[in-house]
Amino acid sequence: MDKERGLIRAAGSMSVMTMLSRIAGYFRDSLQATILGAANSSDAFVIAYRIPNMLRRLVAEGALTSAFVPTFARYIRKGDRDAMWRFAASVLYAMTVLLAVITVLGIVLSPLLVKALAWGFAVSPEKVALTISLNRLMFPYIFFISLSAIMSGILNAFDVFALPAFTPVLLNLAIIACAWTLKDRFSDPSYGFAVGVLAGGLLQLVVQVPALLRHGMSLRPPASLDLGGLKEIGRLILPRVFGVGIIQVNLVIDSQFATSLQTGSVSFLYYANRVTELTLGIFAISLSTVILPTLSRATADGDRERVRGLLSTAMRLLFFVSVPATLGLIVLRVPIIHVLFERGRFTREDTFLTASALAYYAIGLLPFAAVNIQATAFYAHRDTRTPVKVGALTFFLHLGLNFALRGPMKHSGIALSTSISALADSALLAWMLRRRAGEYLDAAVGRAAWHTLIAAGAMSAALLLGESFVDVIALHGLLAKVLALGGLIAGGASIYLGLMAILGNDEMRMLRSILGPAR
Repeated sequence: MDKERGLIRAAGSMSVMTMLSRIAGYFRDSLQATILGAANSSDAFVIAYRIPNMLRRLVAEGALTSAFVPTFARYIRKGDRDAMWRFAASVLYAMTVLLAVITVLGIVLSPLLVKALAWGFAVSPEKVALTISLNRLMFPYIFFISLSAIMSGILNAFDVFALPAFTPVLLNLAIIACAWTLKDRFSDPSYGFAVGVLAGGLLQLVVQVPALLRHGMSLRPPASLDLGGLKEIGRLILPRVFGVGIIQVNLVIDSQFATSLQTGSVSFLYYANRVTELTLGIFAISLSTVILPTLSRATADGDRERVRGLLSTAMRLLFFVSVPATLGLIVLRVPIIHVLFERGRFTREDTFLTASALAYYAIGLLPFAAVNIQATAFYAHRDTRTPVKVGALTFFLHLGLNFALRGPMKHSGIALSTSISALADSALLAWMLRRRAGEYLDAAVGRAAWHTLIAAGAMSAALLLGESFVDVIALHGLLAKVLALGGLIAGGASIYLGLMAILGNDEMRMLRSILGPAR
């Protein structure tokens, strides 16, 4: 129980920082909707930003972190600090060279990248030119943010989660500040957002340096590279690059399909996905980040029972959070988008079109969260190949569904395709993980699933009833709308938590033990 409490405390601490980041991210997206709307400038910025962001996930945050943290954790357990820091410095400086090359190539090849990833923009040369210009301006972001991700991985290995989780707040604040102050300084207001991306990436890198120095790392280049450690990282990272690459290719394909639909489709999917990520990131992503070092240590110790227990606890907590969030987003999709984004150049029609995509993205919330935990378990076992194989299978499913659904359902079909693919991915990983970690989907997980379905179902019925009495969209004034929507959400959450307490839910008892005084 103490270990479970420690895990949840760490995830809770990181969730608070992640929540701050998501709140700042909402204000960023709200400002983007107000200034850019869901028109050409917004579509161009979304695609231009997606390219370096995609490479960041491909090269650093997804692939490198999942390979680096388990390997670095083994160095920590050996107790040889000189070897440990030599390995970390070797990775940091090797990546510095690689990222510099990628950045230069990206700037030079930007026209080819944009035309390949947004072929639907070809009907508007001005839109293509704006996207290329924004992309070139933002490409150095991958250099800053990828080095920042390595530093975050080092701190995570020392069970330091709050600071790395806080750094995205700085990115969002930088984008907000630059977008607002520079909106009238350029030929297109989207340039202010691009400058903010660069400034935010640099801030995320710089702010983590003092924490690394306090833990004993020197930023001087190592006298000699740890070639053995780099080879180990290379062996682990290559399959993961393909795995993350499949995910990123899925996003690219979604964007390509969306660019061929009506103007604004890229933005509708972007705003809807951002709301889903807000919910997913606050707890689910935090939990998978926190659990990786813990699982890595348990795996290194050969403690199979500990691994199974950690996975069971993680899945129960995911059900506890994700099921009510899914149903809440579906029921309240229109008032949520209306309150969050409908102002400035973001119209009522944009609200309904974005809300439709949100409902279909929400269906995949639990599978998305589960995949993060399941893949993390494989990485802790230093198995980066299995998630890749599963991802390759679901890639073709995703592609076929996009072709089948974009015609009758437009951009909403793309969102539904993403969720169905995530469900298939999670189901296959669950089946394969049982052979590796044991029966982690045990009776406790089944009991948690039933409890959450019962309580969340009652909550949804109450929200539907409440929404019939409180028409958020018809209210006048932003404050009244926010209070009405907040009241519905608070009421629904109270009903859900109350029913979970009545059902004697284990996760409720866990949370109460953490929030209460330590004994």
